[in-house]
Amino acid sequence: MPDFSVKQQDILQAAIAQFAQFGLSATTMEGISKAANVSKRTLYKHFPTKDALFDTVVAQLIERITPLTAIQFIPHYQFDTQLKHLAMSALELLNDEDYLTLSRIVIIESMRSKKQADSLNQRFIDCEKAMLQWFKDASNTDCLGSISPEFAAGFFWGALKKLSYWDQAISWKAPLDEAALNELVEQVCNIFCNGVTQGQ
Repeated sequence: MPDFSVKQQDILQAAIAQFAQFGLSATTMEGISKAANVSKRTLYKHFPTKDALFDTVVAQLIERITPLTAIQFIPHYQFDTQLKHLAMSALELLNDEDYLTLSRIVIIESMRSKKQADSLNQRFIDCEKAMLQWFKDASNTDCLGSISPEFAAGFFWGALKKLSYWDQAISWKAPLDEAALNELVEQVCNIFCNGVTQGQ
């Protein structure tokens, strides 16, 4: 992701607010330029089309996910400790206010356009492959017992999203506070680890 000037950052923040409020189709470049307090000439200099600006906004959302892809499973290290670290890293991302705002934009545009949905879905699948790889690596060291890594990743990621993300994103609720996040990590990881242990 390129480094943006202060002017470009102002434009992107204005675009995010406009897209979140009006959606892609109803947002205008004129509205964005006014919200960013820049001329339309300056706006088009940095972002030649509204679609190009939207693509940059989506790229920012994708970039917010990439730190999660750097977390690797460490063989012969406590599984529950690693799982809690993975869970907390994911929850810190899912509960970030900027990430939630960008997510709402993507959700709206995915519902509006199948073509847009297919494009966005592919980009997110590529990012979430790292979560599956973590569980595959855990499975290779017999940490999952008879549970498949595909099921484990889906169950784990799905539980975190259901309990901390979807209501916040769709119903415009405030992100969970630190105490609630810590409690959620403990409960999800305990249920997961107990289930794996009993399945072995």
